Order: sequence, then structure tokens, then C-alpha cells
Amino acid sequence: MKSRVHAVAGVLALTLISSFFTASVVVEVFGDHDAVKAVKTVIVFALLGLVPCMAITGGTGRSLSARRLRAPLVRRKQRRIAVAAAIGLLVLVPCAVTLQAMAADGQFGTGFALIQAVELIGGAVNITLLSLNVRDGRLLTAASRRSGDHAASVSARR
Repeated sequence: MKSRVHAVAGVLALTLISSFFTASVVVEVFGDHDAVKAVKTVIVFALLGLVPCMAITGGTGRSLSARRLRAPLVRRKQRRIAVAAAIGLLVLVPCAVTLQAMAADGQFGTGFALIQAVELIGGAVNITLLSLNVRDGRLLTAASRRSGDHAASVSARR
């Protein structure tokens, strides 16, 4: 059950971050200032769902990895999630809040563009890191199932 909660929270976090990124790019290219303002407002409110997803993913991941702390794949996942969390809390959340405030005030100048660029770079890095963690999580699950199947077949022979 814990592994399912971990997987769902992780995929939901990745989906939300990817949606934020895509919506930001699309509205910057095709939208007007009102559309940009609306997207930035939705993103800020959606952070209320993203932050708990990331916390649940991190907590369940730590719990699930307690038995395999020395496994290289687990260590890589832990390093990636630590970097993704740092980028999220130190870069993406402040950028999202600042961009929303600037959009609400109609400030769409150079400062907005620079902060938007930083946010998009941070978002792309996080999408990459979380995608790699999803891939490695699937590998860990497959390995766990194989070893579990092996243990079951050994137990059945006894």
C-alpha cells in the first residue's frame, strides 16, 4: 500500500510540475496578459496540492528505502529528490508567487521575463529529475517483485 501511495504522489507531483511548465510556455507564446495572469494565479493555488504531494513522495520514499539504503539506485533517487525539493522550495515557489504578484500588477517587463526564464529552467530540471526517479522507481519495483517471486518459489518448494 505504501508503495502505491508513493507512486501516485510522485506521478501526481510530476504531472503538476509538467502542467505548470506547459501552461506557462503556452500562455507566454499564445496568450495575452490576462491569460498569463490567470495561469500564474492557478499555479500559485495549485502549489497547495503540489507541496503535499512532494512531501508524501519524500516521506514514503524514505520509509520504503529504509531496508535498501546502500543500493546505488536508491541513493541516486534520494539525491535527486533532495535536489528537486531544494529547487522547488528555493526557486520555483518564490518564482511562482513573484510572477503571480507581478502579473496581477500588470508588470510584464524585463524583470518578469527573467524570473519566468529562471522558473522555466528550474521546472525543466525538476521534470527531468522526477522523471528519472519514476524510471528508477519502476526498476526498483520490478527488482523487488522478481526477488519476491523468487522467495515465494523457494518457500513453496519447502
